[in-house]
Amino acid sequence: MYLKHRNSQKRIIFNDAIYFVTCKTKGNYPYFKEQIFYDLFIENLRICKKIKGFQIFGWVLICDHFHLMIMPWEEFGLSKIIQFLKRHVTRDINYIFNPYEGEIRESRLRGGYYEKFEKLILEHDNKLKSYQSEFLQKYPNNEFPKFQWQSSYHDHYIRNENDFNKHMEYILYNPEKHGLPKDWKYIFTNPEFEYLLD
Repeated sequence: MYLKHRNSQKRIIFNDAIYFVTCKTKGNYPYFKEQIFYDLFIENLRICKKIKGFQIFGWVLICDHFHLMIMPWEEFGLSKIIQFLKRHVTRDINYIFNPYEGEIRESRLRGGYYEKFEKLILEHDNKLKSYQSEFLQKYPNNEFPKFQWQSSYHDHYIRNENDFNKHMEYILYNPEKHGLPKDWKYIFTNPEFEYLLD
C-alpha cells in the first residue's frame, strides 16, 4: 500500500515489516553534542515504545541524526511512531530552552487514550524539570537555536536477513564513521536492550 506524504515522498507500508529509519536535525545542527539532549532523546524513545508499541532491533544517536531499526505492531504504523518521537523530542528540548513558550508542559499528553499512561507521563515531566535545571546551570545564556528536525524522514523496508544484517552493521559502525569514541554509549544492537525500555 502506498501512502503519499506532504513532501510528495511515497512510502511502501507492509504489515509485520522491519524498517530502518533515518532522521536528521534541521540544517544538520549538532544539538545532540549536549548529553542532556542525548538522554532526553532516549527517554522519549522509551516513552514512545511504551505508548505506541513496537519492537526495537537497533538504534544509534549521533550529534545531528539518528538511525532506528524497528518493527511496528498492529495498532500504530511507522509514520505515527516516528511522528510521535520527533514531535515530543522537539517539544521537550524547546521547553528546556524556554519553559514559558507554548502550551503547559504537564498537560500535553493528557486525556483520552493517554490517561492509562498518566504515571509514565508524570515521571517524565519530573525528569524533564530536572533536565531543564541542569541545562540552565550549564548554559545560563542559551547558546542553541530553536530545536527542529528536517521535514519528514527516510525509511527503508528490510527485505531479508542479508539486508537486516547489513543495516545492523551500519548502526554498529556509525559512531566510528563520524569520528566518535569506540565505546560510544548511545547505540544499541542487542535485543536485550528491550528490557531497558520496559
